[in-house]
Amino acid sequence: MDLVFIVILLVVGMALIILELVAIPGTTIAGISGIILTVWGLVKVFGEYGTFWGGIITAFDVIFCFGLFYWSLKTKTWKRFEQKEEISSKVNEIKTAVKVGDKGKTITRLAPMGTALINGDRMEVYTSTSFVDPNTDIEVEEVEGNKIRVKVI
Repeated sequence: MDLVFIVILLVVGMALIILELVAIPGTTIAGISGIILTVWGLVKVFGEYGTFWGGIITAFDVIFCFGLFYWSLKTKTWKRFEQKEEISSKVNEIKTAVKVGDKGKTITRLAPMGTALINGDRMEVYTSTSFVDPNTDIEVEEVEGNKIRVKVI
């Protein structure tokens, strides 16, 4: 195998790994393919050209990886992927007072938690019994802070 072809394999492998890190989140085919191509290229260099060229190509790969990592930190590349907004909403910001005995209807399945419509407000509720299907009439059984326990009517 030609040395130029092996270097192309290594560069394509590194490009796929970089693509995995920057553009495609998670472990996908691009990252796995990049690792396979890089390792295969290094094995071919050592097998066909000996330890001298294998060491040079390995050193180039290591220097390239660390250089790319240093460049990405220096240019603040990772800042683009950072979440900058702050989530200030809270669960069950109750605008109207919910009290024991209020009636409502489930919107989602309660398993044992879910969403219900009580006094015209959507809120998270839970049941101490088994699962409750959507569109089931419910009644508030207990209110403790922002926790609302309901039962089926």
